[in-house]
Formats: sequence, C-alpha cells, structure tokens
Amino acid sequence: MCRAPRNALQISGRQSWDFHAAIARKYGPVIKLHWLFGTSALYVFDLLALNHIIKDQEKFDQPPWTHNMMLGPGLLSVTGDTHRKQRKMLTPVFSAKHLRTVVPIFYEVTDKLIQAISARVPMHSESTDMDVLGWMSRAALELICRGGIGYSFDPLIEDVSDAYAEAAKYFVVTATSPETILLRQMAPFLKHLGPSWLLHWVMEKSPMRLVRRIVQITHVLHERSLDIFRAKRAAIEAGDDSDSKDILSIMLRANMEASGEDRLPEDQLLGQMSTIIFAAMDTTSNAMARTLQLLAEYPQVQTKLRREIADAKAGGNHLDYDQLHALSYLDASPGSPHDFPTSIRRHLVSILACNRDKALWGPDADEWKPERWLAPLPAAVESAAVPGVYSNMMTFSGGARGCIGFTFSQLEMKVVLSEKLAHFTFELSERPVVWNIAGVAYPTVTVESTKQELWLRVRKVREE
Repeated sequence: MCRAPRNALQISGRQSWDFHAAIARKYGPVIKLHWLFGTSALYVFDLLALNHIIKDQEKFDQPPWTHNMMLGPGLLSVTGDTHRKQRKMLTPVFSAKHLRTVVPIFYEVTDKLIQAISARVPMHSESTDMDVLGWMSRAALELICRGGIGYSFDPLIEDVSDAYAEAAKYFVVTATSPETILLRQMAPFLKHLGPSWLLHWVMEKSPMRLVRRIVQITHVLHERSLDIFRAKRAAIEAGDDSDSKDILSIMLRANMEASGEDRLPEDQLLGQMSTIIFAAMDTTSNAMARTLQLLAEYPQVQTKLRREIADAKAGGNHLDYDQLHALSYLDASPGSPHDFPTSIRRHLVSILACNRDKALWGPDADEWKPERWLAPLPAAVESAAVPGVYSNMMTFSGGARGCIGFTFSQLEMKVVLSEKLAHFTFELSERPVVWNIAGVAYPTVTVESTKQELWLRVRKVREE
C-alpha cells in the first residue's frame, strides 16, 4: 500500500513523473492509493489485471458525467448500449479503405504548413528558433477539422482569428489540467447532488476560474458546432454533399440510412463533433512536437529517417497510403516515453508504467529507441498479451474504450512528419523544455509556466 498522504494530488501533479516511477518501482504492478473523500483507488499495470479491467466494460467503465457536461453525449461520454451503438456507426470511418481517401486532404493541409514555415525560415545556411508546438497545434486542428468535420478554420499561410478554433485550443488545455482530472474523479460523488442543469449552473458560478472558463469555452464550441452540423445535414439532405470524405458527413449519411433502433439522435451526433476534435487535437500535436524534439536530441536518428523518406520520395512528391505505411523507420520513430500517466477510471490504469515496464521491455525501457520496434520484439513482450490496441503498448488504451481513431492519428502524423523532415532539419534550442503531466502531457519552457510551447532551431534542407 502507498501510504503517502494526498495521493490524488501527487498522482496528478504537473511534475509527478518521479512519483509515478517511484511507486511503480517500490510497490509493484498493483498499488492501493489513498483517494478522495477517504476512499481508495487502485493503481494498476499488472497485465492480468489490465486485461480484466479493459475487457469488462460493464464493471470498470469510466464515469461519463464531466465528459458529458463538456462534450455532450459523444463516444467519450456515453456508456453501455449507447456507447456500443455509437462505436459501431463510427468504426467504418477508420477503416483502411476510408483512410486512403483522406490522404489527399492531409497533404493539402500539410503543404500549407510547409509553405508557412518556409516563409519564416531564412536561407538554407541559417536557422531560426521556432515554437514547433504552436505550428503542430495549428496543423493538428486544421487536419482534424478538414478530415473530421469537413470545415476549415485556419489557412495556415496567414494568421487569422476564429472563435471556434481558439475555444478548441483552450478547451483541450483546460479539460486535461490536473484540476479538471480531479473534478472528473469526483464525478461519481457529484452526480448525486442534483440534475445536470443544476450542476451546470453551479459550475458557472464556481469560485474556481478554471471551472468557469471550461463552461464559457463549452458554450462557444456548442453554438458553433450546432451551426456547422445543421448546415452540413441540410446539404446532405438536399443531395448537395454526397461525396464528402470527412467523418461527420459519412456518419450523417450512415445515420440517415440506419434503421430506427440504430439511428442516433441529434444531440449524440452533435456530441461526436466535439469529441472528434477533443480526442484528436492535442494528442496528435503534442506527439508530433515530442517526436521532433527527440529527433533533435538524436541527430543520427533524424538523418536515418530523412534518408528513408528521401528514398521513398525519389521521382515523386507526395507518398500515397501504401508508401507511407512502408516506411518502417518512420513507423518506429514516433514512440515517446511521455505517454499518458493514467487513464481516467477509479481503477487507475497506469499507461506510463506499463509502457516502461522493464520486466517486459528490458533495462533500457526508459530510453527512446526506435530500433526497439524494428528488431524482433523481446520474448517477454511477445508472450505478455498487453491489452492495448497498438504495438503491444497501452498508449491508445484497449478493449471497448480503446482509441477508435488511432489509425487516423497515425496517418496524420506520418504525412506531417514525412513532409517536415523532407524540407527541414531540427536542432535543440537554448530554451529548455519541461514536460508536464495532464490528461495529455504538454511542454512548457519552465516548471512554473502554463503556456504550452516547445522551441527548436529549424533549418531548411539543402536541395542537393
């Protein structure tokens, strides 16, 4: 048992990386924590327990209340039969057949990103400091908006201000803060205090600025989402939007064709819009920024990866779906040691501890080592039956709550990273990088700062 007081705060503190590592090392794969209001919680990375927790959705499902309050009744917020029905409708959107059709959309966005960055980088012999996270965030939002809801908010090649885009960016920051994570852990207790409208009113009047900010952002997202949703639905009903490839259009058409019992009501369809953006924005942008940081730290890996990309692009410009998936070193490189510390359940599934378990991955489990996925996997990993949906890891969770869009996210990252590395080299800046724990780990330049940024030196690749 971990007897340290205030375990809930220790687990969710912005710089609690060492605490996570220490309790895993000292107490092993199942740890009892002292939790909120005198209760207990389990911190788990034992594989037998993980398989049981991940697969038994009825018993171990996450509390949906706060997600529902912020996102509406989308895939992250609902449970039981409603969750199964929504997931069934969304599954075809993330098939290989459909993903092939969105590659051109990803390249349209990425080409603008390359053009915008090129305009800010000097001649080939010079480099400039650049907040790569800022650019990755803009690109990730535009990628998911174009591919997810069929709407553009940011031309990238020029700076514009859009209320929806700004709200989406700040929503992810506030919704994954330690304070909000604790609020979500309190959901089983709060839901008994009254109906949703009363709890919403209490949040609006909360003395906590962050909570009030979440409510304000949610209002902006909802109103704009409603306008976009109804305009798109009207276009589809009129037959003017029969071949759009974005997720929302495909989902709306499928819903119209579904039988009565399988058809989703408007509020659930609307909830998917916010869910799609929330789930895909900072997760993708921060992973790409972290990958670029690691490539700057390991220039030999960056050179090897750039060579693989250049060889594949020889005689052509954009790589197609199959060519992207054939880049084995690119496929191995985005793995990062800064994964989500835990998933949000009363039983705290430690994604971080599982992904860095030295009993599975060996004594160098803490190191970033792309070759780890090129050679045959360790025998312990092969036989371990890690219940994650991706690469014997828990990064995208698993079971019925496994990330349904992880292949979509992978494809986004492969397109962006392959083009960025074909055009630019990345070196460490003199500005420090501090990674902070939240629902999505994020970088700042100091321990005290809350501004998300990651600075690297960027130089154009010589054409020869």
